Amino acid sequence: MGTDWLERLQAGESELSRTERDLVSYINNHPEFAVSLTQLKLAEAAGVSKPVVISCFRKLGFVDYRSFQNSIEQFFSTQIDALRASERMQDRVHSVEELIHEAAAVDIRSLQRLERSISAQTLNDLASRCFSARTLYLFGEGTGYYPAHYLAQRLRRYGRQALMVTQDPSHRPDLLHPMGSDDVLFLFHYSDNDAWLWPLLDLARKRSVWTLLVSATIHPDYVAGASCFLHVPRGEFQFKNSIAVPMHFANLVLLACELIYRNEVKEQLTALESTRGAWNRASGKNIRKQGGKDA
Repeated sequence: MGTDWLERLQAGESELSRTERDLVSYINNHPEFAVSLTQLKLAEAAGVSKPVVISCFRKLGFVDYRSFQNSIEQFFSTQIDALRASERMQDRVHSVEELIHEAAAVDIRSLQRLERSISAQTLNDLASRCFSARTLYLFGEGTGYYPAHYLAQRLRRYGRQALMVTQDPSHRPDLLHPMGSDDVLFLFHYSDNDAWLWPLLDLARKRSVWTLLVSATIHPDYVAGASCFLHVPRGEFQFKNSIAVPMHFANLVLLACELIYRNEVKEQLTALESTRGAWNRASGKNIRKQGGKDA
């Protein structure tokens, strides 16, 4: 991912006017339009004037509009490529047979993008965080709930202290109150509204908590706000496969834990089976006792 757009925003955003910030906000939310529209069309789409577009890219240090667009396209390239692939797909699919073939191809492309965006070093680091953290806090909004819940459930089987942050926002401060610098926070953002995200990132920053943010949307504020940002796309538009790639990512993290900490994981899973066996035997005894009383 190119960082030129992010670096220029961080350096020059304080110099931008309110309308110029509105333009930047529009670009960050609609990069696919920003890289293809003329200055006038971009201004109309963002609800600003053409001079605002010109003054904005100049204040950010771009010599011309084309270099401004190139920087945006480089930063948001994965996101824009996914949209273009989707548009090509919609032009190609005209029957159920073609749909079946294209659906499989969509998943393959999504997994290939995931492979390109996640390095072996990143997976090593995430596995290490899972096993070194005092407590691992996890939360996901929208589709993000499912990989967060899956990780929390499985990591507890490995003997890790993994807690799902409650979906009720009024109770989140209570649950997160003990969180400190020895803990880790994993966030999965796959909803249309990111208002839930900022209180969590702000608290993590104040408490010096290492934070992973996984999102289908690339945004400069997301990249800057987390210790580690990973772009994990849902898939492509018009296919109901939004859960597949985030779940595959969660499974990769778990497999990395099992590979790197294989002895500890094996020991924990063996102990868990013993606990389950004792639990089931105790439950069976209680059922027989209750049956005897009823008789």
